[in-house]
Amino acid sequence: MGKGIKMRSALDRQGKVWSVEALQALHDEQREIPDLVCDHPPCGCAVRFVHRYQQNRSNRIEPIDVPAYIGLTSDSEHVAGCRYDAPGRLKAIVAQSDPDFVKLLETGKRELRLLVLHNVLRGKGLSGTRLIRTGTATGTSGGNTTIDVTQSEKKLSSYLRTTADLVALRALCESDAFLASELVLRFGTRRIAWKEFFFERDRYDDAWELVRAGGSNAFPIALAGTVRTHHIPSPGGKYKNSFLNCHALYRKTDNPDRVETFEVSIAHGDGKWLTDFSAGTDIVMFGIWRVLDRAEQEGKDPRNPSRTVTYVTYKLMLEPKFRRQVIGAGV
Repeated sequence: MGKGIKMRSALDRQGKVWSVEALQALHDEQREIPDLVCDHPPCGCAVRFVHRYQQNRSNRIEPIDVPAYIGLTSDSEHVAGCRYDAPGRLKAIVAQSDPDFVKLLETGKRELRLLVLHNVLRGKGLSGTRLIRTGTATGTSGGNTTIDVTQSEKKLSSYLRTTADLVALRALCESDAFLASELVLRFGTRRIAWKEFFFERDRYDDAWELVRAGGSNAFPIALAGTVRTHHIPSPGGKYKNSFLNCHALYRKTDNPDRVETFEVSIAHGDGKWLTDFSAGTDIVMFGIWRVLDRAEQEGKDPRNPSRTVTYVTYKLMLEPKFRRQVIGAGV
């Protein structure tokens, strides 16, 4: 297990298609789950259904809901070329990547160089200086400048595509284990653990603390989330950016009347693009995040209107420079 991608459907031994939702209904009705195989021909390897469940974790207001999925059994693997084969997808991503960004190590592993991504997302050139887009440098021809910019932009496009493909793959995997075994993350001289780079909703508080501690030197990270709402500013209004907001994480405190909320939002001038990710869509967002000042507000407890609760909000904000920094998380 661990090398497969979370599946949404499978076949039984008679060739009938079973969706995750249909299998969950069988489980809820305490009916037998059929033997399942991969539904991507010519794979057909054995797979298992993992039912939806809730997991209690410390300091959480509510249990974490773990959605149902279909995954590999302990002794099965997808065949090469199967759409659910994580090693195959990783191999394809690496094959198309720039060796300056994904470096081959002597151990056979690969190394993803986050400092390179950090520099270009900060608007700097590949050597650490800002890209020249127009005009000519002293003592050089306009032609050379154009070639340099074109090469830099091609590399940037390659870096963004590779990162988007990798974080999309991670979102589909059951855990960090497979990618961590094959791909080392490095930021300058520092090795970054996958748990410090990729965060699902149940760890938004860890992501907030990491970004806050990093300050202006915070390295790029990726967050997975589910779209909750959009906010589009009124024409002629004070604010120009539109916002995409994800479902938040709620955390308990020592005071029962005080709740901490960790919110994740994307700000961008193109509201139409943000609304292309409709409410309920699973997405992955990567880049250089920033934390907003903590805010406190009193409100009624939705489960007990007679009780007043202080909500302490911690917000993570991403202002993507490139659209590839926000992607859907589907298979």
